[in-house]
Amino acid sequence: MVEVKERDIATLVAGLQEGEFSSVELTEAYLEQIAFFSTPPFNVNAVILVNPAAVAEATALDEERQRNHVRGALHGIPILVKDNVDVVGLPTTAGVLALADNVAPEDSELVQQLRAAGAVILGKTNLSEFAHFKSDIEPSGFSVVGGQTINAIFPDLTPSGSSSGSGVAASLSLAAVTIGTETNGSILAPAQANSVVGLKPTVGAWSVKGILPLAHSQDAPGPIGRTVADVATVWQTLGGTTVDHVTNVTVFQPAENDIVAEHVVSQVETKLTTFNFARYTGALPVADGAAEYQRLLFEFKHDFDAYLQEHGRQQSLTDIIAFNEADLATRAPFGQNLLVEAEATSGDLQAPAYQEADRRARDYATTSLEQLLTASDVVVGADFRLVDYAAVAGYPSISVPFGQFGDITFGGLASVIVVARPNEEAKLLTFARAVEAIGQRVVPSLGETSETMAWQKD
Repeated sequence: MVEVKERDIATLVAGLQEGEFSSVELTEAYLEQIAFFSTPPFNVNAVILVNPAAVAEATALDEERQRNHVRGALHGIPILVKDNVDVVGLPTTAGVLALADNVAPEDSELVQQLRAAGAVILGKTNLSEFAHFKSDIEPSGFSVVGGQTINAIFPDLTPSGSSSGSGVAASLSLAAVTIGTETNGSILAPAQANSVVGLKPTVGAWSVKGILPLAHSQDAPGPIGRTVADVATVWQTLGGTTVDHVTNVTVFQPAENDIVAEHVVSQVETKLTTFNFARYTGALPVADGAAEYQRLLFEFKHDFDAYLQEHGRQQSLTDIIAFNEADLATRAPFGQNLLVEAEATSGDLQAPAYQEADRRARDYATTSLEQLLTASDVVVGADFRLVDYAAVAGYPSISVPFGQFGDITFGGLASVIVVARPNEEAKLLTFARAVEAIGQRVVPSLGETSETMAWQKD
């Protein structure tokens, strides 16, 4: 059996090219890894569905390679995608029972691009139901269809969401790389919580056609992997550049008494001597969470109903709510207040209430980032205020593992957050490589000893 744990894409590609193993053997190895972590007592609920055609896809790609035809940089490389991304012939459930039979009539544009580059679609990852927009008390990583996703590093802590399954799967080497989606923190948060790299591109850089939406103004699919190089490979394969010149860096001042964040940014400033750092200590606009929330409610109603119509579903958000109400204990054990609040809006994107909320949300987030980036190529920090700014404004961002410091949030797992201007992902990746060189990824140990998983046997 091919060893896949902690092996990067470059190594796997070299193995395929040199005939060390085939794509079929590689795919079977990942499927075995998925099976191991999908069976008690090691079940982490990271994968919601295995693609039954995965081995056949790998077989076809092996045959193409034998004919000296290589599709692209991911030829024969197994990938998992979040279960809000359409894969032809497979259900796109978003973890929702009402969508259990929502079989995709065709691949999303993103999956089409991945297949064109030669990727094998291994299956779908679990997620926070409706991309964490069903109930404000539902735990991260929980869906009625997939169950509760378990953190790859610290099983008792949150896997964070909503791309929780993608983050856990990447950390545990259940695929070479995974695809998540983010509306506000749903790529970067599980990346930090599971000690992996998560790239959230500029909103609009990757197509969202064929992806079950939350809100078009903020939705962005992106790669999650164990190294910056793996994430960069996927980004480049889909048309992005990965190298750019970075000179000036703004350091986002940590909140008072945030000892870990201060330690992390101080290490970055001290050790990365080739960059010019300047701390930003000025005042930023007050975050307007109410405006963002109102924007999300309107857009979810509008965008979700449009998605259902495009898929030929004789359903609407109203129908989904009614379906859940018929058996709340089974279908919505944590309630569905966010769905109900979204349904209460008109969903009319020309409505003055929506237009005002959209303006206010963009104003505070964009103004904040432009102040931070005035004289810099990127802004770097170690807390999630930056994630919020980037998400609401639609700017690209990346989370890079930096190590473990004390027994605090996420088990003390720290990450460096980097934000750049729209369509400057290459600057993010350039600086992220430098950060990765001085940081440390925490490698999961789940399943290595019988005692490790004792928490699940109680």
